[in-house]
Amino acid sequence: MKTLLVGLNAKYYHTNLAIRNIKWYCQPMEIDILEMTINDDTDYVLYEILKKMPDVVGFSCYIWNIEKVLKLCEYIKKVREEIIVVLGGPEVSYDAENLLKANYIDFVVLGEGELAFKKLLERIYNSRSMDDLDGIAYRKNEEIIVKIKTDYVNLDDIPFPYIDEEISDRLVYYETSRGCPFRCSYCLSSLDNRLRYATIEKVKADLRTLSKMGAKIVKLIDRSFDSNIKRAIEILNIIRELKGDTVFHCEVNPELINKEFIDSLKGIEDRIQFEVGIQTTNKSTLIKVSRNPDVESALNGIKLIVDAGIKVHVDLIAGLPGDSFKSVANSFNDVYKLNPDEIQLGFLKLLKGTDLRKNADKYFIEFRCDAPYEVLKTSTMSYYELHELKSIAFLVDKYYNSGRFNKTLNFLLSFYDEPFDLYKSMYDYWESNNLFNRRHSLNDLFDIMYKFAVSKRIDSMLIKDYLRYDYMFSTNNKAYPNCLKDLHQKIPDNVKSLLHNDEWLQHNLPLAKNMSSAEKGKNISIGFFKHDILGENDKGVYIAFLHCKDKTYCAKIYD
Repeated sequence: MKTLLVGLNAKYYHTNLAIRNIKWYCQPMEIDILEMTINDDTDYVLYEILKKMPDVVGFSCYIWNIEKVLKLCEYIKKVREEIIVVLGGPEVSYDAENLLKANYIDFVVLGEGELAFKKLLERIYNSRSMDDLDGIAYRKNEEIIVKIKTDYVNLDDIPFPYIDEEISDRLVYYETSRGCPFRCSYCLSSLDNRLRYATIEKVKADLRTLSKMGAKIVKLIDRSFDSNIKRAIEILNIIRELKGDTVFHCEVNPELINKEFIDSLKGIEDRIQFEVGIQTTNKSTLIKVSRNPDVESALNGIKLIVDAGIKVHVDLIAGLPGDSFKSVANSFNDVYKLNPDEIQLGFLKLLKGTDLRKNADKYFIEFRCDAPYEVLKTSTMSYYELHELKSIAFLVDKYYNSGRFNKTLNFLLSFYDEPFDLYKSMYDYWESNNLFNRRHSLNDLFDIMYKFAVSKRIDSMLIKDYLRYDYMFSTNNKAYPNCLKDLHQKIPDNVKSLLHNDEWLQHNLPLAKNMSSAEKGKNISIGFFKHDILGENDKGVYIAFLHCKDKTYCAKIYD
């Protein structure tokens, strides 16, 4: 018999770890994998599945692909009824009974899949009874049988998942542990509190292999990388020893961050990225969702990471019980002032199986019935407030998270009492000018920011200097936005000549010293600024920008 495991990813460069783990865990059974995306045409995906002539098709199910997966299951059965269809993954593990009411699904694997799926295949291949098999749900005659899993796979028994693959252009997922020590009521991970680890020896061998294969980014999907500080430091030391430039993305709990952990990051700042889910700084809301209300420790942990020079992405969630528009604004301000690299203002999703979904009525939470089950309103947050926050989140992503408007945003903040006030003001401008739900180029975003600032009676030439700096720093594109085109000024010869002065370059742009004239012309641009926005001088200044592969450098030139 032939088995096909299908992963419908959100984007092409993503990889599906689950189907790889199962394929290699079940060897020597004949199992193929097929990865496509939710954006691929449904008929095309169906054909790609059926042309492989499988006897068993297994789908890896998540909130972003479940609708498409269910359509494919129906179509597969209509074309070849004899194919056995199996679903697994977080989106189906807690809704098996409802799913099995449809006659185009044969089995649902509940929770962790490797061991249960292997045993299921053995019984299918040998036409054996399922009566003694835990961790699956299925129909027997007219009855739906749900048998909760009773054992866990040993993580060391799962082979290295990326065998004979080209992964240099893909986002690679890897796990060193399973389970979560925390009980956040909105999160599926809270349902698996048995924390299990792969041995350090296996982790070391696998990370070495990923590095040798040229992986650019490896995302560790451990639910809390720093739940065991001693072990986390051991893994960081493994990363320190790896050759190459692989970057590792980890999710950490900021309350657990301490000086020992921060010290272990020294020397590998460019190899690590952290994601921090603080969610809210409203203590009463944190208690309602079974999170630690020690906000001060969480914020201090984020500050320690930022101060250590590590790239950090911070998550907030709007729509949690007890949170209001004002308290979300307060949480945003608390986080923004720490200056993380990215802030994601997300929105509560009432995931199947979670305690919060079961108790949604208690908090008068209304949510969408289809995936991803996003909140519509709560007793303390109206639909209209949530919609406004969603638009503000869009602006934060376009302007703050892009990293292209740093100087301009910091300048504009001086006109507002709190960071959120700035983005609320930007929202009002965008809304009143019908700018949402349109496509905007990078140049458009600069032009809109200029018009917004001018509408607030901010000096037009001063804001142009800030925008010009941000534009020249963030891109080497010479096709300036409309608001900056009138600032073009011929660069004097005595200023340009410094780019060929080795002594000046050594002190100001050392990486350009050994460049050829052609390379300098390609990678260096000079702009004139009427205001010295990098210093305290009253007169204008020229600034040279050197664009390298991963970083931009700049130096002032006084005429």
